[in-house]
Amino acid sequence: MRRRVQLLGLVAAVVLVPAPAAAQNSVEVQGIVVRQSGEVIPYARVSVLGTQRGVIADGEGRFRLEGLSGTGLVLMVSAQGFGAVEHAASQPHAGTVTIVLEPDPVALAALTVTGTMKSTTVAQSPVKVSVVPSAVLQRNATNNLVEAVQFVNGLYNQVDCGVCYTNNLRINGMEGPYTAVLIDGMPLMSSLASVYGLNGINPALIQQIEIVKGPSSTLYGSEAMAGVINVITKDPRFVPRLTIDAWGTSDAEGNVDFAASTHPGDVSGFLSGNLAYNNRFVDGNGDGFTDFPLNRRGVVFGKMDVSPRGERRATLTAKYLYEDRFGGVEGWTRADRGSGDVYGESIYTNRIEMLGSYLPGWSDEIRFEGSYSWHDQDSWYGGSPYDATQHIAFGNAVWGPLVGRHDLLLGASLRYQTYDDNTPATVAVDRRLIPGVFAQDELRVSNGVTLLGGMRADHHEEHGVIASPRVAIKWDAFGHTAVRLNAGTGFRVVNLFTEDHAALTGARDVLVASELEPERSRSVTLNVNQVVEFGPNPMMIDLDLFHTRFSNKIVPDYDADPNQIVYGNLEGHAVSRGIGVTLNQNVDFDRFLYSVGVTLQDVYTVEADDASDEFFAPNVRGVLSATYNVRSLPMRMDYTGSITGPMRLPAYASPFTRAVRSPTYSTHNVQTSWRIENGAEFYLSVKNVFDYVQPSALIDPANPFGDDFDTAYVYGPLRGRYIMLGLRYGVGR
Repeated sequence: MRRRVQLLGLVAAVVLVPAPAAAQNSVEVQGIVVRQSGEVIPYARVSVLGTQRGVIADGEGRFRLEGLSGTGLVLMVSAQGFGAVEHAASQPHAGTVTIVLEPDPVALAALTVTGTMKSTTVAQSPVKVSVVPSAVLQRNATNNLVEAVQFVNGLYNQVDCGVCYTNNLRINGMEGPYTAVLIDGMPLMSSLASVYGLNGINPALIQQIEIVKGPSSTLYGSEAMAGVINVITKDPRFVPRLTIDAWGTSDAEGNVDFAASTHPGDVSGFLSGNLAYNNRFVDGNGDGFTDFPLNRRGVVFGKMDVSPRGERRATLTAKYLYEDRFGGVEGWTRADRGSGDVYGESIYTNRIEMLGSYLPGWSDEIRFEGSYSWHDQDSWYGGSPYDATQHIAFGNAVWGPLVGRHDLLLGASLRYQTYDDNTPATVAVDRRLIPGVFAQDELRVSNGVTLLGGMRADHHEEHGVIASPRVAIKWDAFGHTAVRLNAGTGFRVVNLFTEDHAALTGARDVLVASELEPERSRSVTLNVNQVVEFGPNPMMIDLDLFHTRFSNKIVPDYDADPNQIVYGNLEGHAVSRGIGVTLNQNVDFDRFLYSVGVTLQDVYTVEADDASDEFFAPNVRGVLSATYNVRSLPMRMDYTGSITGPMRLPAYASPFTRAVRSPTYSTHNVQTSWRIENGAEFYLSVKNVFDYVQPSALIDPANPFGDDFDTAYVYGPLRGRYIMLGLRYGVGR
C-alpha cells in the first residue's frame, strides 16, 4: 500500500509540474519555404525544436511564428517528399528568412515521433525508426493494415486460425502480443483488439507507419517488448477535399473508401468511411471450408484539428468499426450460429475508439493526451460461444523541456481497463488500474554522439512496481555512417484467452498449469546505417542485430498431450536473436525505387537444458519491393514479394500426422497504375501471381465437432491467385 501511495504521489508531481515562466522578451520569426530552384513549397510544417510550438506555411510557402521566448531558437522545417532541415533562428527580427528544402531520396530526413516521443528526423533519432509513408502502402493495394506492412523486413504476418483467419504481426520472430500497435501514439490496439481489431485499420486513413524494432517498454509500457508499430493517421490540414478509392476482386470482394474534408483554417477536419463486402464461398484446396473469411465491414472515422493562426492546439479523433466475419463449411446459415451440426465460426465485432491531444497556450513544452476504446466481441466457434468486452482508458501528461544540451522528457500515465468474457478463466470482471511515470534524457554531445537514457515505473496491483529502463547511444561515425546501440528491459502481463487464438478454437482442451506470472525480457539491438553515394542515386544500407532473452515466458505445450494445450511459465528461458539487412535505393528521383531485405533469426526456448525452436518462427525471411515510373506514359508498375524459410509446426497424433517443419515458399504480387486527368488513377493488381497455397491448414476437417479437429496448422497462404481492379480519385488542396 505504501508503494502505491508513493507512486501515485510521483504521478501527481509530474502531472502538476508548474509551467516554466514565460520569458520577458517576446520574439517573432517569419519566413518562406522554397525548393532549390526558388519555387515555393506550400503547406510546409515549421516547428520550434524542443517545444510543442509550430505552424503550417500557407499556400505561398510563407509562415510566421509569434510570441516566442528565449534565445538560440532552432526551427525544424519539413514537407511531404522533401527532407526536413534545421534552421537556427539566431536573429528573430532580421526580416524574412528563406529556408530551402531538397528532395529526400533515401528517407533519412523523414519526420518521426515514435522513437523518443518527440518530433525529429529518422537520421537524428538515437533510436532506429523505419518510416513507411502512405505512397508505399499504395504499392500493394489492400484494406488491411496487416497485409500492408508484411513486406517490411523483420515483420511477419502469422495467421493463427485456418478458419476465421485471425492474425498477428511478429517483429523479429516474436509473437504478435509482444508488439505494441499504437494509433497516433495511443495504445488502443491491445489484448482483445489484437484478435480482430487489427483488420479494421484501413491503409486509406494512414499518413505513415513508424516501426521501432527493439525494446520500447520505457515509453510505451507493457506489450512493447519486441517493438512498436505506430500508425499515424492523416492530418486534416492536408487531406484532399474529396477522395474515393474503390476496388473489386475476381473473388467478388468489394471495397469502398471515401473521405471529405473542410477548407483548412483555424479548425480543420475530415470525415471518412470504409465499406467492405465479401460473400463468395471459395474452397480451392477442397477441404470443405472457406479458404478466407466472408465478411461485412463498415468503418466511420473522423478527425478534427484546432490550429488558430496555424499553431496546433488540439486534435480529436473518433472511429467506429463493425464487422460480421464468418469462416466454416459451405451451406452454413445464420440459423446455424452455435449449431452442433453445421460447423461455422461466426464473429460479430463492435469497436469504438476516441483519442485526442491538447497543447496548452501557456506552455510550449507540455502536452496532454488521452484515449478510450470499447471492444465487444460476440462469437461462436462451432458450438462454443466466446463473448468478451473490453474497455481501455489511457492518459498521458508529458513535459519536454530543453535544458542546455539535455532534451528532457518527463511524463505520467494512467491506464484503466476492464475485461470480461464467458470463459472459465474469467470468473469475475478483470479490472486493472495501472499508474506509471517515465523519464528520458537525450543528450547531444560532441563528435556526433547522442546519448539517451530512460526509465519507466508502472504499478500493477497483482505484481507491484515494475521498472523498465533503457539506454541508447548513436554515433555518427563518418559522414554517411550512423551506429545505434539500444538496450533495455520489457515486461508483459498476459491475458491468455485474448492473445492466443488456439485457446479459443479447435478441439484441444486448454489447461493452465499454474498462476501465470508477468513475462520479462532483456534486449539489445545494434543498427548500422550506411549511405553509399552513387551520384544523385544514393543507396541506404541497414544492418540490424538483435538479441532478446525472456524469463517467465508463457508458452503453449502442444506435445505433452495431443489432445491438450498446456500453458505455463517457462522453467527456463527463451531467446530471439538474429541479423537483418535491408537495401533501399531511389534511382533518378523516383524513376525506379527498390528495397531488398533479408532477416536470419534463431528463436527458441530452453528448458531443463533442452532447446527447441519456437512455433511459427521461420529461420529466414526475405522481402523485395520495386516501383518503376514510366515517364513516357502516365503509368507506374509495382512489385512486392517475399520468401519464407522453414518453421517449426505443431505435432499431431496418427492418423493425422503432419510434417513438423514447413517447406520454403514464396509469394509475389504485381500492380500497374494508370494516372488520368482530374486526379484519378486506375490500378490493376494480381495477388499471389504463382498461385502458391499450402495444403489444408485443418486437422480432421471432415469431423469439425470431433476431438481431433484443429485450425492452428497455418504456415503459408491459404488463398490462391486473384485479381483486383480499382480506382482512386482525389480533388482539392
